[in-house]
Amino acid sequence: MSLMHGQNDAQKVMGIITLLLFVGGHFGVVSFSSVQVPIWVMIACATSMAIGTMAGGRNVIKTLGKKLSHLRPIEGASAELSASIVLEAAAAFGIPVSTTHTITGSIVGVGTAKRMKAVKWATGLKIIYAWIFTLPVTALISAILARTILHFVK
Repeated sequence: MSLMHGQNDAQKVMGIITLLLFVGGHFGVVSFSSVQVPIWVMIACATSMAIGTMAGGRNVIKTLGKKLSHLRPIEGASAELSASIVLEAAAAFGIPVSTTHTITGSIVGVGTAKRMKAVKWATGLKIIYAWIFTLPVTALISAILARTILHFVK
């Protein structure tokens, strides 16, 4: 699962950083198809993902594996395997998908396979609310930061 997480999520971030470098003229080429992701971008993404996982990974695992649906090791392995297969297929076809959405869906599926009451649906609803509010809140914060940075750059 960690390999699929890095393969999927890190790729999206590396692509965005590389696109920004290209648009900023840091490659000195006209065609984006000839651009290679710089090694420092790969290292920065891998490092930031590792730090993020170390900082918040335990909380995510506790929420998904205990608060959403209590999983035994075999059920956790089943959820991880199914999520990994979905993420690998998505990566093979170049489809960007959310690792978090994928593993959460797998855990809900494993919990539901036991019985419907095995899933704590109130926790699932909180997770869905967080997903819904993440995009507009991050867009607002990035707009504020962009305006602030542009104000000081000019």
